Amino acid sequence: MNTTFSLKRALLLPAFLVMGIFSSALAQIPNVTRDLLNQGAYFRASNYDITPIYTMAGPEGKILGYPYLDTTFAKTTVLFYQNIAKPGVQPIQELVNVPVRYNITANDLEFLMDNRTVKAVSGERVKQFTIEQKGQTTTFINATEAGAPADVRGFFEQVSDGKLKLLIRHQIYVKKPTYNVALSTGSKDTELIKEAIWYTSDGKTLTKFTPGRKGLLSIMQDKEDTINVYLKEKKPDLKTRTALMDVFAYYNSL
Repeated sequence: MNTTFSLKRALLLPAFLVMGIFSSALAQIPNVTRDLLNQGAYFRASNYDITPIYTMAGPEGKILGYPYLDTTFAKTTVLFYQNIAKPGVQPIQELVNVPVRYNITANDLEFLMDNRTVKAVSGERVKQFTIEQKGQTTTFINATEAGAPADVRGFFEQVSDGKLKLLIRHQIYVKKPTYNVALSTGSKDTELIKEAIWYTSDGKTLTKFTPGRKGLLSIMQDKEDTINVYLKEKKPDLKTRTALMDVFAYYNSL
């Protein structure tokens, strides 16, 4: 679902946050969870404003796209690094089946409280989260868990688990306006383009990965001969997610 909105309207982003697809079932947050989100020290009202980042001088343009993994609030289980409850009450380190969406640019998880209220927590406090949507379950692990350098923040989608993980890094590429006021040429719009980059991780080292025969053999050198035979026999389409998952599952079973 693509979203287009003007730079002036972007100042009203908190209202935009609750315009995603949202069902009455997702709205039924247990009272104990609602109290935690309202009173927890790490949760704040979501007021993310993208205009300071993307505003250009001159005539108003539009922001094409959005800073989210998906604008939809989906049923999500969130595992935190530490207890998020107030002192003196039962410790809580996990929230189950709560409506959440991930702001890639801000590295925030946003919790839908009701159709007018959104709470946010920094991704730095989250170890992993699992989304259930359209009959599929997708897990995202903190960059730290993937062995990323300290300056890499955010999450990686865990496509395949095991001793060698197959991961995807979702990030937002900003295509800035090209409008020239003096010449009245170019585009006034800013585009937020979501990119997906493949990686592998053994839990300690994160490696960028180009899907293909050469790429697979380079990261599976300890089982290169066996994997080479597998690829010759199975002839998988390594441009597809399913084929890559099968190769990684086979490698991790050796």
